Parts: sequence; structure tokens; C-alpha cells
Amino acid sequence: MVTPENNPAVRRVQLGLLLRELRERNEIKPKVIADRLDWYSGKLTRVEKGELTIAAAEMDVLIDLFGVVDADEAEKLRRLASDARKRDRPSRVPDWARTYTALEAAAAEVKAYKVDLVPGIMQTEDYARAVLSTSLLTPSSEIDERAAERTQRGEMIVRNDAREISVVLGEGVLCCEVGGRDVLRAQLRRIRELADLRHVTVQILPYSRGEHVAIGTPFTVLHLADPVATYACLEGLTDADYLDRPSHTNVYVQAFDRLRVAALDDRESARLLEQRANELE
Repeated sequence: MVTPENNPAVRRVQLGLLLRELRERNEIKPKVIADRLDWYSGKLTRVEKGELTIAAAEMDVLIDLFGVVDADEAEKLRRLASDARKRDRPSRVPDWARTYTALEAAAAEVKAYKVDLVPGIMQTEDYARAVLSTSLLTPSSEIDERAAERTQRGEMIVRNDAREISVVLGEGVLCCEVGGRDVLRAQLRRIRELADLRHVTVQILPYSRGEHVAIGTPFTVLHLADPVATYACLEGLTDADYLDRPSHTNVYVQAFDRLRVAALDDRESARLLEQRANELE
């Protein structure tokens, strides 16, 4: 069975991170690599972002260029490159979102702040279908399949108890009747159910808290353990930004910590979720 953790997209991201780490550690200029491998300008960037695969012979050249002498480390790189070249399972996820889903699947910890929308990994199929039905890019013929795929992917990610998940939801999530009252009620009860899992934390940020550090800016922080990396992800209507430099990620990590302090605690949040779900009866 192909799980999120071992699919080729995840392996491409992991390999790209390792290659960039080796290149920067050895202070090798991108042009040196491009000239050695006869790559076009920009290909290295795409490889390091996990967007492209590399051939086995190219991997051997990089191992030599980076001075990797440890046999286990070299074998790990070759194995990741081989896994990354395997055919992806069919997916309805837009091309620009595949990097995010790969990073999310590889993450050891997920931290999400959402203003008025439930995070994709927690969405019910009906809620996901309602959200996708408003998309200007999703063909109506693909809505059902994409909603089902999103729900299945989210289930595999959330149910993995080795992954810590922390979510701060703006009160707008409880008020915006996505899909109608029945769909929202079922969605809120789903979130309440997930909040009981040991590795999942859900907090509500009420309107009454007023201004805060991330007002108007939903975001997700993903911490990867192998290799160690942190990404701050901001999603738009047609693309997404993945920030991985400490000068950016440290700000988002600090912002999330402050949001958690400003939000209701776990128990108060659970009560508010139950109260709002009952109001929708």
C-alpha cells in the first residue's frame, strides 16, 4: 500500500532538502553543478524543491561532487533518488499544490492557523465538496473525486499518532456555514472527535480576542524530521508560497506560539465546538 510517507512526491522533497544541505555545507555554487551535469538554468532549484527527479548516473556525480564518503549516507541518497523516480499514483491535486501535500505527508509536526476555513486534513467529504464547488480552477466533473481524495489523504495524515498536529481556528470557522447548516454541524463534530486524539490539539480563537499577531494571515508551519527542515506555507487561489529560510520560518513559528496563548484552551475550545454544533441542530 502506498502511504503519504513513502510516495514518490515525498521522496522528491526529502531528497531535494538533503541535496541543498550538502551543497550549502560544501559551499558549491549552483553553476558548478549545472555545468557538471549539463543542466539548464533553474533545474537545480526545481530539484532542491522536490519538483524534479534525477537519474541514477546524476546522483552518482553529485555524491562525488559533494564528497560523500560515508557508504550509508551515499546509499540513502541513492535509495531516495530511486524511490523519487517511481511513478506517482494518480492524483487530482493541482500541480502547484503537490509540493504542499508532499511536505505535509512528510511532516513530523503540523501547525495550522485558519481564519474561516477548516484545514484540509480535517475536512469531511461533504465540507470538502462544498469548498471545491466554489473553485474557479476545479472542473465540476472532478469535484467529487477531489473531495474524496482530500478526505482520504487527511485521514491517513491525522490518524498517524507519530505526527503532532496543532490547529488554531478562528471563530469564523464555526460561523461560516460552508455547505449549509447540516454540513457544518457534521464538520464541527468531526473536529471535536479529532481533538480527543492524544496527538491532536484544537484551539478556537474567538472574535472577542480582538487584534492579534496574525490577523488576516492564515498559514501552516510544517516541521520535518528527516531531513530536519521547517516550512511556512501560505496558500493563494492559484498557487502557494513555501518559505524555508529561518528569517521567515522563525517569525511564523513565533506567531503560532502567540496564537496558542491568545486562543481558548483545549477544554474551552471543545465546549465551544459542541455548543456551536448543537446550535446548528
